[in-house]
Amino acid sequence: MTHKTYITKLISLALLLMYPPAAFAQKEDIIRAFDMPHMMAYLVAGLLISIFVMIFYNRLYYYREKEVRTESERLNVQLSLIMDSNDTQLWTYHKLRNVFRLFSHQGDGSDMLPIDFSQAYDRDDFSEMRRRIGAIMNGEDLSDVIYVKGVAPKGGGEQQRIYEIHLSVLRRSGKGEAVVLLGLQKDVTEKRVRALQSERLHLRFHTVFNSSLVDMLYYDADGYISDINEKACETFGIPDRKEAIARHTHINDIPPFRGIDFRNTENVQSTTVASTRELKEQGLIPQSVPDMNFYYEAAVSTIKDKDGRLIGIFTAGRNVTDMVESNHHQKASTALLEKTTRNIRDYIQNINYSLKVSDVRLMNYNPDTHTLEISSDLNTTQYSLPQLRAITMIREADRRRAKGLFRRMDRRRPGIINTTLRTLMRDKQGRDVFLNFNVMPIYGADGTLTHYFGMCRNATEMTYTEIKLREETEKAQETEKLKNTFLLNMSYELRTPLNAVVGFAELFKNEHSEEDEPIFAEEIKKNTGELLRLINDILFISRLDAHMIEFNYQEADFATMFDGWCYMGWSALDASIKVSVENPYSSLVTSIDSENLGLVIQKICTFSAGMVSEGAVRAKYEYRHGELMITIEDTGHGIAKSDLPHVFERFVRNSQNEQYGSGLDLPIVEELIEQMGGTIELQSEEGKGTSFYLSIPCEAVSIEKKSEIIV
Repeated sequence: MTHKTYITKLISLALLLMYPPAAFAQKEDIIRAFDMPHMMAYLVAGLLISIFVMIFYNRLYYYREKEVRTESERLNVQLSLIMDSNDTQLWTYHKLRNVFRLFSHQGDGSDMLPIDFSQAYDRDDFSEMRRRIGAIMNGEDLSDVIYVKGVAPKGGGEQQRIYEIHLSVLRRSGKGEAVVLLGLQKDVTEKRVRALQSERLHLRFHTVFNSSLVDMLYYDADGYISDINEKACETFGIPDRKEAIARHTHINDIPPFRGIDFRNTENVQSTTVASTRELKEQGLIPQSVPDMNFYYEAAVSTIKDKDGRLIGIFTAGRNVTDMVESNHHQKASTALLEKTTRNIRDYIQNINYSLKVSDVRLMNYNPDTHTLEISSDLNTTQYSLPQLRAITMIREADRRRAKGLFRRMDRRRPGIINTTLRTLMRDKQGRDVFLNFNVMPIYGADGTLTHYFGMCRNATEMTYTEIKLREETEKAQETEKLKNTFLLNMSYELRTPLNAVVGFAELFKNEHSEEDEPIFAEEIKKNTGELLRLINDILFISRLDAHMIEFNYQEADFATMFDGWCYMGWSALDASIKVSVENPYSSLVTSIDSENLGLVIQKICTFSAGMVSEGAVRAKYEYRHGELMITIEDTGHGIAKSDLPHVFERFVRNSQNEQYGSGLDLPIVEELIEQMGGTIELQSEEGKGTSFYLSIPCEAVSIEKKSEIIV
């Protein structure tokens, strides 16, 4: 029954119940219509109408709920089909809870902490993803697309996966702030690999075809010309390449290839005497080409698919007229050539020796062929690179400048070029190679610029020396600044407990009550202890700064030591505070520096104990992928948002001018973890507590988990 049917029946019933009182009011006196019997009838009619209205809305809500549930199931099925067909995953990030929710193809999801969610991705790429998420959540961007790598497969048997992730805001708060972020993740590994291979193949073909020094022509499967390079246009005097292709010339119309069945032929090589007059009469070349005979050498190769079907025909040729004519005169000039060659050989040997001793290479660039040649001596070309290939060997930061230099030489601009470029090549020490180019233009007999010639020198050592000197200068200035700041803070922090000790000691000399002496002694003892602890921390962090701490990695059972380190740090806690340590292993033998790692855990637990006055503290750990994942949490008063960026600074104070511990506890923890190759993250919210997340790389020797007890 539809909603309209219910409404129609309800209106009909209401009119039926209201009809008798209305009819009676027309016939009887109006006063009698409102006596007690009639009023009771009116109330009963109103009650019945209310009941029918309630029943109607109940049915209406039921059917609407059923429609919504049906529509939701339909949308979930569609979403599952779309995600399956597109190989797409869906996940969200909740800013306030700081958790990720990964949805399955059935529409259900599970919450994951950032440290667990990050296990599926490369560490550096996940850090970049967190930065992009932060930018969107802070309103800096509306959406973003990022490519991240998955976890590198062990053993190298599988290919590392690549994901394309679209980030956008899913839900905002009433104030317009982003609360939930949506991530659509798609595996694009195969797509990226295919695109890269296709791009490389396409680039290689066009580079060879267009930059070749021989005539190259390509014919389709029917034998009609479809492409011709610039060198062939130059050889045959063709001014317009597109016009030559538009003539639709067939390969069998070319004199050397007449009558050849290329569908049943693999390769053809020929050397023939061609006449430009004959070619003009057949309309193969423009009429403006002068009449002449020339020797032409060509090689033809057919391209077929795996089934033997013809795909295309490729020809490569060259005008060998000069070669043939020179061969005719070769015998007459051999004696003179040999004599001249001996003189030149001696001259070249002297130059080659000089180049070898000075580690200098010769460079030649031809604007016509766009080819860069680098020679180790005058006899041998060490590298012959097309312009595009040469540019790809330059670092990204210097490519724009390199393109400008090539553009300048292509336009035959005068003037000497002297520049240093950073390349992708590496020297024996693994450093980027810097090459210094000193190039000058070379002019022909008619005064036109023909090419550029110069020297290429390895400037790596000199460049890195300059960089190192600059870095050392900046480092010395920064060290001096940090030292002055540290000494200033240290002087103040040492003076405070020392003044307290001296002050209370002076009170013993002055007139005082004997009852106050225990108080004076207790204060002197307390401040002396703080002074001693502060001096020890200063000496320790000084050794850390100088990298004088030696890390002694030995096999140790971390599972048996973790609880003790935590309870030592929490030793000053009030008895009312709940303490819990989650230790999932009965034995976890790893190669660690137990002394320094224990110091880190104790200091963090001591810091947490100082942050909580009521509530609970908790510590747990897990071994994953060669790393110890340690979490230490408390439900204390937390750290203000404005103070979070500064908690790892030395002698830092919060917004209430209160110092965290001795002022050096967290800086020592951070520096120790970094020197052990690990990482530390801190999350805190004022009034809710603080959480530390540690990641320490180590190698597990043996692992024995606690057996679960089923009740």
